[in-house]
Amino acid sequence: MSLRSFASPKTHFRIVQSGTPPSVDGLAITEPKYLECAECGARVRIDGPEGHTTTIDNLPHERDCGQRDVVSQYFEERFA
Repeated sequence: MSLRSFASPKTHFRIVQSGTPPSVDGLAITEPKYLECAECGARVRIDGPEGHTTTIDNLPHERDCGQRDVVSQYFEERFA
């Protein structure tokens, strides 16, 4: 399988804001909460300020998602 870069203009991801008050999830309403695939809607929670490990490699894409083969450069160098 050939892998595509998340930086390719043909891939689309979004940062989804919390949308709830801090009393619900500890985040301000406008703070980033999820990284989301724009094609299949797969989401993964974004780490807080001390943990920066969330990447597009963590997204649980649908089996038929056209972006399932998109990975970060780090993932490609370490695991591909």
